[in-house]
Amino acid sequence: MKRPLFFVYGYMAALLLGAVQGNAQTASPEFSPEALRVTPGDAIHLYIYENLFPSEKGKFVSNYHDKEFVVDGLGQITLGPLGRVQIAGLKAEEIAQVLQEKFKPFAKDPFIIVVPLIRLELKGGFSQPGLYRFNPNISFWEVIKEVGGLHSLSSYEDMFILRNGQALYRGFGDAFYRGQSLYELGLQSGDEIVAPRVNRLSFDTIIRYIQFAMSLFTFYFVLINYNRNDNSNSL
Repeated sequence: MKRPLFFVYGYMAALLLGAVQGNAQTASPEFSPEALRVTPGDAIHLYIYENLFPSEKGKFVSNYHDKEFVVDGLGQITLGPLGRVQIAGLKAEEIAQVLQEKFKPFAKDPFIIVVPLIRLELKGGFSQPGLYRFNPNISFWEVIKEVGGLHSLSSYEDMFILRNGQALYRGFGDAFYRGQSLYELGLQSGDEIVAPRVNRLSFDTIIRYIQFAMSLFTFYFVLINYNRNDNSNSL
């Protein structure tokens, strides 16, 4: 099937980009989940354990276990009566150390796990486009499931990342079927994932066109036969 011109141009741009930046499928080490530093607009998912076990329900710290906290514009999270904590620019391990000191008065031997969540915007042919926050370790398959899949007029092959106004192409089709993570795709907080809607003919549409064409041919031959018979009768 003939590709639209914008796809051809996009493919050529992807080749040029690949020549400059190298293999687009490999995420840079500085953007590994372990090295990820949270920024305003991101979020963290917090897990708090006492002696390696979840805190009993009703205890103060249980209100913060398995909860998500958004980093505000000042780079802080709000922990209710515990106040605000500055975490922007910190890695997950560093945030866990800061929060461990915060919760020590309320839990015995608190053990804290922090999971950073990067912010992404999904645009175009997704069933539920919008702003999301994801764990960079989850698979691209899980992302597609959460947003309700793609519309029939979009495809994984046409998808691209928009970062600082620049289009970056990845193997989203392979990532979906192989279960590659967002980190493996090289996605960063603030990226936009765009799924363009392409005007492709569906199988049903093609069948309808064929049926319409056949009806025109049938009408044409019936008309010719009618004229021939009419001429013969007149003679």
